[in-house]
Amino acid sequence: MGVTDSQWWSLWWPWLVVWALTAVPVAVLVRYALLRLGLVRRRRRAGRTGYGMCLFLHDNRVMDLYQTGGFSAALEQEVADRTNVTSGVNVLGKFGLGGGKASRDVTRERVTAYIQQSTPITVIRLLMDTMRNEDVVVDVDLTTGVLVPNRDLRDALGGDRDGRVPLTAVMSSFVSVTGLFSARRREDGAIELRAPYGGDGSTAQVRIYCEAEGLREGFRGEEYFSGEFRARCLGKVWTWDRTRGELTLEPVAIFR
Repeated sequence: MGVTDSQWWSLWWPWLVVWALTAVPVAVLVRYALLRLGLVRRRRRAGRTGYGMCLFLHDNRVMDLYQTGGFSAALEQEVADRTNVTSGVNVLGKFGLGGGKASRDVTRERVTAYIQQSTPITVIRLLMDTMRNEDVVVDVDLTTGVLVPNRDLRDALGGDRDGRVPLTAVMSSFVSVTGLFSARRREDGAIELRAPYGGDGSTAQVRIYCEAEGLREGFRGEEYFSGEFRARCLGKVWTWDRTRGELTLEPVAIFR
């Protein structure tokens, strides 16, 4: 019996080695794929939001954000996740089996091609997700006056302060403001939006000037000029008029 076992082992051990070397990478790849699918779903629930219909988009500001905003590494990861271009080389590189640098170069090329071939509306949605994941956006509910600081603002304010922080404290960060806006047309073809800030009898207002060339087709209906509507604006604080209690935002994108 021992001879038989010895003969069997000498005959089959090379095939067992081949099988083991094949099965282990396959098992690793399958496990990684399953984990990655789970992570993508969690990221989408946590970091990506439904923006609704776009009312205004400033193309130049969108591309300035992409080119000089400092989000290149995070943007690469967002594009890799969204377009599902992770390759076997990428996976093996992450496990130390080679090809990491080549994979990164390929990813960067795909990012560049993705941006170049995409429309501004696709780019801004991607950028907004990336900026939120990088914690560079301050969220503000104009109706309640509640402001949720980002990391830099929390540091500047001296701690984790979520609540009633003056919107005028946000002079250097990007803000995402949500509120009830009224709209009026201007003689130059632009649209001006206004929303009260803070409630509780506050007279402060947020003003947003939307240049005519950035207006989307859906923002020309009369229903927008006969009452209030809820909208979200990504932009930066432009000026604060203390006398009038008016804060003006420079908008990048507005969604309803």
